Amino acid sequence: MTESVSPSARSGYFHRHWAWWFTVAVLVLVAVVRIRLLNYPLERDEGEYAYAGQLMLQGIPPYELAYNMKFPGTYAAYAFIMALFGQTPAGIHVGLMCMTTLTALMLYWLGKKMLDPIAGMVAATFYAVQSASPLMLGLSGHATHFAAFFATAGLCLMWKTRQNVNWPTAASAGFMFGAAILMKQHAMFICAWAAIAFTWDCWRNVQVPTSKRLWNIISFCVGAAMPLGICCLLLWHAGVFGKFWFWTIDYARQYVSVLSVSTAGLRLWSQLCFISSKDYLIWMIGIAGLGLIWFDKRANKMRLWLLGFAAASTLTTVPGFYFREHYFLLTLPAMALLAGCAVSGTHQLWKQRAGVSRIKDWPVWGYALVLTLIILVRGVTWFILPPAQASIAIYGGNLFFEAEIAAAYIQDHSTSDTRVAVLGSEPEIYFLSHVHSATGYIYTYALMEPQTFAPQMQDEMISEIERASPEFIVFANLNNSWLRRPTSDPKIFNWWASYRTNYTTIGFLDTDPPVEIPGIWGGEARLFAKTHDDGLWVYERNKPSSNSAAPQN
Repeated sequence: MTESVSPSARSGYFHRHWAWWFTVAVLVLVAVVRIRLLNYPLERDEGEYAYAGQLMLQGIPPYELAYNMKFPGTYAAYAFIMALFGQTPAGIHVGLMCMTTLTALMLYWLGKKMLDPIAGMVAATFYAVQSASPLMLGLSGHATHFAAFFATAGLCLMWKTRQNVNWPTAASAGFMFGAAILMKQHAMFICAWAAIAFTWDCWRNVQVPTSKRLWNIISFCVGAAMPLGICCLLLWHAGVFGKFWFWTIDYARQYVSVLSVSTAGLRLWSQLCFISSKDYLIWMIGIAGLGLIWFDKRANKMRLWLLGFAAASTLTTVPGFYFREHYFLLTLPAMALLAGCAVSGTHQLWKQRAGVSRIKDWPVWGYALVLTLIILVRGVTWFILPPAQASIAIYGGNLFFEAEIAAAYIQDHSTSDTRVAVLGSEPEIYFLSHVHSATGYIYTYALMEPQTFAPQMQDEMISEIERASPEFIVFANLNNSWLRRPTSDPKIFNWWASYRTNYTTIGFLDTDPPVEIPGIWGGEARLFAKTHDDGLWVYERNKPSSNSAAPQN
């Protein structure tokens, strides 16, 4: 005879575990948002990662056909996601949804271990909602999402070492922090903090023999160095280590020195105002945690630990003084835990004063209200706009939806040997067309920057395109794809004005309107060229019978 569970027992179970079920409800809601927007057009960073990951799945190493200053960790992560879910925008966004959900669940576990289920609930829901913020470009699969995932995993393992340290756990924690650097170099600040904090905790634990403490510290440091070390060995074996070093070290040094420190403060303030303009209340809860954590006796042993993590996370936004919106995604785990400390700490203090009164729960209900308001504010983007329109609302002035159409045309008119060159910074076209690039310069921003290598890069891009003589060239004639400055060298534009006589205009795509007229092709496009300029221009190489020849530079 089976035992039945009484309604009162079920009610008691949900009452005892309400924080967990509230967390699940919010995670499901955010997952529904991401599922609805699975076909959200890839933006250029996603296009870069997806194209490099696609090449890796074909056995082509990073930096051979696609150059960039980022470490290749996110390329490998994209390759893994696409191997599981397919080489499509939807497949990539399914992987992103899984990863951000896992990050939120890790934060729930960590918040619960640090304080209580309320802290875990707040940390998880704060991260889940904010990591999908349109203002931080959270609906796209940025490298900072991946770095946050590995940093949070390292944080969880590091917390376990605070309870019972052993060398396998120490090495695993270090490995996770090292992997975060491989996803995004900015995470080096978090890894450095983790190494210092772990060393300090180990050295203070005098109950453990000195030899074992040293071994645990060495294990952590070796684990942290392993991801980049293994990466360098693999790139050296693939014959692309020289390019890797040039782009991620030599050019990266130039990149972070382009902007002046004198403008950093204004730029930071401007970005902070922008990313918090519609959800400043939830950010204030996280900031409040910086102060409230000092009044919670339960936080005595981890107060400085958490504040150090928050400081390191803040520093990840600083390199180059760009303070791009998605850089702040890497601060979310720390802000989420601080928010958890704020709500849980206030609840604990008020409970001590109010006793069994229902008013003691006002901090929790207040947080739930703030969360609800944020969801309502994002309602149009999250629940109403179609994916393409949502992309336009967030990335106005870009042509990510139009890039899909151009890529589809190229794919339909290509063979396995076809090559395409994109004059502009639209690497998503390479990925979506499933055609190899005629040049490794998948971005053209570096060519326009006031940095030492810009003239050399222009010459190399021109040379690579002429040598490959690609069947198709896409010219992205919009400022967001070049960021051309008054001081930029115009050589590549002068070259293109001459070289394009070898090509015929076959398509034009503009943002007005993006859906009703998805593109103008053939003879109409050539007529359109006489009266229009900005947009994506698609060119096809003239047939061999043409008498024109490419000019030599």
